[in-house]
Amino acid sequence: MRRLLAAALALPLVLACSSATTPGGSGGASPDAGPEDAGPDAPADAGSDAPTDAAPCALISPYSSQNAACNACAEERCCAEINGCLGDPGCNDDYVNCTLACAFVDDGGDAGLTACLDACGAQYPQGKAEYDVAIGCAEQACATPCQ
Repeated sequence: MRRLLAAALALPLVLACSSATTPGGSGGASPDAGPEDAGPDAPADAGSDAPTDAAPCALISPYSSQNAACNACAEERCCAEINGCLGDPGCNDDYVNCTLACAFVDDGGDAGLTACLDACGAQYPQGKAEYDVAIGCAEQACATPCQ
């Protein structure tokens, strides 16, 4: 049972990892480009016309690839926390992959799983901390839509 729980907790971030895109492709101005870098055809006051109700944060990749309501809630309420993990390879790759490997440990009991998860946390403490913050936020703020 705990193996399934560990896999279920890691799955949203693993799925996000596999579909994450790298920012900064070709074309267009960079996100921190000033008006002088916007190009010759850009209006001089392009930033002042931005809608004030725009989301202050967008997830690097979906939190839930299966549940649109959960994903929307996670983006609205836990975007910075989730992006903290998604944007850090120490969390998104190292720690999450380590915990997924633990979910497949066939030791016949929870003791082996617990020891494996503890070892992942010891090996990747920063990744574990970021993961715990991201998952904790989503579990608390989005419990109903993410059921």
